[in-house]
Amino acid sequence: MNAVLVIPSLNPNERLVSLVDDMRCRGLCDIIVVNDGSDAACRPVFDEVERHGAHVFHHAVNMGKGQAIKTGLMHIRNLFPHATHFVTMDDDGQHLPDDVVTVCRVAADHPACIVLGTRDFKSKDVPARSRIGNVFSSAYFKMDTGMTCPDTQTGLRAVPMKQLGLALSTPGTRYDYEMNFLTDAVKHDVPVAMVPITTVYENNNEASHFSPVRDSLLIFKQFFRFAGSSITCACVDLTLFALICTLFNLKVAALVALATIVARLASGALNFALNRWWSFADSGSKRGRVDSQGLRYFVLFCAQMLASMTLVCALSFMPLPLVGVKALVDGTLFVISYFVQRNWVFKAPARAQAIIVKGESYAKESFGASFPAI
Repeated sequence: MNAVLVIPSLNPNERLVSLVDDMRCRGLCDIIVVNDGSDAACRPVFDEVERHGAHVFHHAVNMGKGQAIKTGLMHIRNLFPHATHFVTMDDDGQHLPDDVVTVCRVAADHPACIVLGTRDFKSKDVPARSRIGNVFSSAYFKMDTGMTCPDTQTGLRAVPMKQLGLALSTPGTRYDYEMNFLTDAVKHDVPVAMVPITTVYENNNEASHFSPVRDSLLIFKQFFRFAGSSITCACVDLTLFALICTLFNLKVAALVALATIVARLASGALNFALNRWWSFADSGSKRGRVDSQGLRYFVLFCAQMLASMTLVCALSFMPLPLVGVKALVDGTLFVISYFVQRNWVFKAPARAQAIIVKGESYAKESFGASFPAI
């Protein structure tokens, strides 16, 4: 395996020089470092790194971790035409050299796989914001792709060179890029292997340039779009439901049926349009046939409407207005609807299988064979 290390760097210290030396001592000598608009005071560090054998490229201004990785990738073919993999890693001390070597060894054994170095977020040394953020991102990734990944934000990844085109075409320029690439790879049926690495957080992860608000909004924008679409349609649905309940004096069953059907027809049409053209647009929903998507959505629409009517009637004994009961029922159905729309209505692609690497052996069920120990 001929691996090229790609290290995005922003305002590094002398640790970066030691990191390059450590990797070269372990036989990983092909290294690209990208200065992502660091302060002028850091220039001597990059000069020293270059003297120690790394290829250094500079951004005049900060363009984001994702763009820094892409800049490094754009130079691999010319500098290292015989490379079989590229390996991304961070410069803040979170990735130990020995763990990088382990990830490379797993990648050599499984040349078609993307190999992730996964951290243990149950450790007491993990900052609370990192632990909470990882729980949310892993849950979102599971909903989005169907794959369980304990560390979606790991920066230590070994990727086959045949995925270089996908890596360069993946949208995103900051921390959203890594989640986008992993998601796109899984949706392109690229197998993923996961190997545990040492969990390192120094000084409560103060060296990290991750912005919890800005970067979380970028990473989870599809979720927020879906939530925004659903909230908008729920408001339309509830408003029409309440209006009909006010205007008509019917028995409970007839009133609930009339109000639900009219409100759901209007909000359903709006919801389909918003989800197709906005919520799931980044997943390629617009490339699917609108008629087949519309038919699947109609089936879901009818099933959800029937479930809503049935449950609201069944729970009408509760000491709440009908609108309150409906809000409670539809809030539950919202979760179910997300899974169905994401994985069926808007044609979620085939999913790759994950390999969990645990110490001495690989999981057999994903490849149907046994593998040598690490």
